[in-house]
Amino acid sequence: MKKSTILCMLLLFLLSTPLLSRSLGYGLGYYGEEIMDGPERMSSGVEVSLAYQPWLLEYGNPSLVGKVAFGTDQDKEWVIPYLQAGLNIDLVRTMNHPFNVIAHNVIAYTPAIGLFYQMDPMRESSSFTVEMSPLKLSQKDFWYEFFSPFISFNLDEGVVDSWGITLVRYTYFVTK
Repeated sequence: MKKSTILCMLLLFLLSTPLLSRSLGYGLGYYGEEIMDGPERMSSGVEVSLAYQPWLLEYGNPSLVGKVAFGTDQDKEWVIPYLQAGLNIDLVRTMNHPFNVIAHNVIAYTPAIGLFYQMDPMRESSSFTVEMSPLKLSQKDFWYEFFSPFISFNLDEGVVDSWGITLVRYTYFVTK
């Protein structure tokens, strides 16, 4: 699929959904990544994200997410290892789970999968990224995600491009 087609589909999805309840948010996370091409290249740092969640469905709840990562590589140089835009889908939303002991408010367990178009500005390459968030907890104003692994596939060559883990990500929803 062409980049313009994907961007048009995301824009149509955004425009066709209602801006109700708390649906726009921003987030901060901490990631680590290893790039697979050529010599060993790693980066770690902060990931800044924007999220749009129009609904609170019990199953298959979608949200649009955009991310940019800022960090250092193994040579301690500042880099922007990736920019991502895509869809995050909460597989299920349940209140019956063992994680209620870590929060004083009621919190929902919402494991998720993310599907993203990723661009690497340093290498001028693009990839398709799959992210799993097996430990994602949600409240009306927040998402808490812990230990979310991801893997990226190079779109030109069809091989694994990079892999990593987001150790923690907090997303705060601000609109009414």
